Amino acid sequence: MSGEYRVRWFRDGDLDAYVAGLNENLYDCYDEARFRWKMVDTPFRLGFVPIAVVEHGGKPVAFNSFLPLRVRVGGESFPIVQGCDGFVAPEHRRMGLFQETLRFMFSQLAGRGPEMLMGFNFAGSAGAAQKVGSTVTCDVHALSVKAEDLAKTSVEGSDEVEVKPIGIEEAHRLYEDWSSATRLLHYDKPLAYFRWRFSHPIRRSSFYRVRDGDATGYVAASLERDEGDAYNLFLEDYTPLFERPRVASAVIGHLLGLGERLNEFYMTATVRSPVNASARALGFAPDHVYTLIMRNISGLEERERRLFRKGVELTRVEDWHIASSDVF
Repeated sequence: MSGEYRVRWFRDGDLDAYVAGLNENLYDCYDEARFRWKMVDTPFRLGFVPIAVVEHGGKPVAFNSFLPLRVRVGGESFPIVQGCDGFVAPEHRRMGLFQETLRFMFSQLAGRGPEMLMGFNFAGSAGAAQKVGSTVTCDVHALSVKAEDLAKTSVEGSDEVEVKPIGIEEAHRLYEDWSSATRLLHYDKPLAYFRWRFSHPIRRSSFYRVRDGDATGYVAASLERDEGDAYNLFLEDYTPLFERPRVASAVIGHLLGLGERLNEFYMTATVRSPVNASARALGFAPDHVYTLIMRNISGLEERERRLFRKGVELTRVEDWHIASSDVF
């Protein structure tokens, strides 16, 4: 990166350029409301908007945002950031600006709380993150299926699964019950996180208690308007009970019966996860959209690009529970 470029944190005056650039490069309908929900109202805020901005001639030409989150394991949680929305203006690409935003973030956040970067990078674009020390851990699928095709599919035993609408507080209690008992790494989700995550400006969320035999869990699903009076449905959050094909089938059958006009169902899952296999068995088609990367920011032990915290390996994806709503 030449001396004509300078990296700094986001300022209020950058908002118009940020929104316009995201709509040109990444989104169809990004706006100020979505920005404030995602980067300002988050319950894990850092005290400033953690978006790295590259200036050229005094004008912002590249952005890379880092969402503060927390990871929970063994009854303890620790802070991280997840790389999410960003872009480089076309005329400034191939100048190493994305790498510079990462270097800036690492230097600025080291010792200030966040211990690790996680990023669900677009497939084929993880190279820049690798050049600054990130580890590629696995591929991630975006999965989708037409609602009319799902309506033709059922799994034996799904009629024995109980699916009941519940409120957000009960869903969170079920999350806590599971979280306190599991040894899987997962995102820490206090009630304030639930209220924030499922207040998305363009989605309407609902929650369900799921019982299969003696096992109980929850599912969060969100509607997003598609065309006219039709919606797409996003299977967003769930305990691992949802990985059982007959449980997933029962939940989907319940959602199909709610009376909404549904076009497609969507979810996101790591390639080798049980929930990915269940979704594909139900007819979901996979699309290799993301690659999951991780990188130490401060305090983690590194062994040949594997990351450890207090003896627990973080880069072993098989030891994680990652739901669709964890991918920002």
